[in-house]
Amino acid sequence: MRCISIDMDGTLLTNEQSVSSENVNAIREAQSQDITVVLNTGRAYDGALKPLEGTGLTLPIICYNGAEIRSTEGEIQHAIYLDDQQVRSVKDILDEEGIYYQLFTNKGVFTHDYDGTIELIIDMMRSSNPNLTEEEMKVGAERQFESLSLKTVDNFNELIEDNELHVYKFLSFSSDKERLNRASAKANDIKQTVVTSSGKENLEINHENAQKGLALETFVADQGLNMKHTAAIGDNYNDLSMLRKAAYSIAMGNADQEIKNSVAFVTKSNEEDGVAHAIYKIMDEDLLSN
Repeated sequence: MRCISIDMDGTLLTNEQSVSSENVNAIREAQSQDITVVLNTGRAYDGALKPLEGTGLTLPIICYNGAEIRSTEGEIQHAIYLDDQQVRSVKDILDEEGIYYQLFTNKGVFTHDYDGTIELIIDMMRSSNPNLTEEEMKVGAERQFESLSLKTVDNFNELIEDNELHVYKFLSFSSDKERLNRASAKANDIKQTVVTSSGKENLEINHENAQKGLALETFVADQGLNMKHTAAIGDNYNDLSMLRKAAYSIAMGNADQEIKNSVAFVTKSNEEDGVAHAIYKIMDEDLLSN
């Protein structure tokens, strides 16, 4: 193994959306041993870059759950979009169910409800960081909105009429499980789409060829490497495709039990430098030389 694929939210990043110095040092140590480290995230490219600012890390990034592969220099090497019919069908389903969603596109990430987005982020922070004050959560939510490079528009219909705009994925949120389940079932019936999740209250809808595992295979081949020599670290259901494809799979301590049951090793949580712990384990056991 000569490659390590790392998820971001809930994995590399702390709950405050930062990369710990321990994780930074571990990645640098891996790179110093000629190991290719690639980020593999549901985020847009700009949103993936934000938490890396100030770390000194320069990494290739697989974005949008595998819909886009970027080089270390930021050049797009592969891109897979939803076609116009898929976009309209998914949009109609989410609108009919009254589910909030964001559009991840080649021109940025769009929401039509700034206040609703901030409240949504606060709700998620409230469950994961119950000790924070309301003001701290509001400030944190605004910081996260900025870090995700979200843009606000008045109307999605006008947006998708732009012929130069291409949609990589839909990210939707709802606390109503029945609505999410109905939307998921309907979206799964749309030809060549795949529905995954990066949290208990969301759906991520991509083209069926835009999956973290498939993108990782493409990236590894482009680098002249082999999946037999590749490890993957993740925490959620949209990570399963890469965890299953990699020769050595690692789940975070904060992952659901179903994720943990599907991997070779469970590391510490994202609040305990779990990525660093996993990288050092891989190197200590000399897994990358096999």
